[in-house]
Amino acid sequence: MTVRAENDVALKEWAAIEDALAGGRLSVLVRKGGIYEKRGGFEVENREFWIFPTGWHQNEHELSPGFRAHLGDTPRFAPGEIPLRVHCVVEDALRVENLDALQRIGDLQPFSADTLRSRFEYRGKPYLHVLIVRAHVLPHPHVVANTAAYEGCVSWVRLDAPAPTAGTRPALDDEAFTRIRAAVLDRLS
Repeated sequence: MTVRAENDVALKEWAAIEDALAGGRLSVLVRKGGIYEKRGGFEVENREFWIFPTGWHQNEHELSPGFRAHLGDTPRFAPGEIPLRVHCVVEDALRVENLDALQRIGDLQPFSADTLRSRFEYRGKPYLHVLIVRAHVLPHPHVVANTAAYEGCVSWVRLDAPAPTAGTRPALDDEAFTRIRAAVLDRLS
């Protein structure tokens, strides 16, 4: 799939998860939605987006042990700046309504078993969205000013201006990504 030349959409995600995507350690995002998500909850509104790294609600105990090291590796930027370095293309978007199936992808997604179960059961609606994404990484982040318009517990952010994707490279080669994608789809079936 060809990556768009620029994009003005970003998905808020923990900085540790953004770091794991950038390093090729992760290709699976698990989502339910933010507190202020629209009435129906999180939806996969965009098939391509920047990762908007955030430290809000980022807790070590909620990550599986294999992903906790990414907490210390996240890049540091000045207050009021957001580094956009990971652009994702959604290859598969699945609504998973079976906790056992979600637990089978445990090592391929970033959350601890307790966090996965808690998010699955959140608001008495037993499901989670599983996004298999192809991450593309910039060698040097595109830095945007953080504005009040980007704040709040929502998943999607519309950037003030599109950020160019030129220079991004896949975090994983085609063979490695295909293996991970096949493993996720197999375990969820």
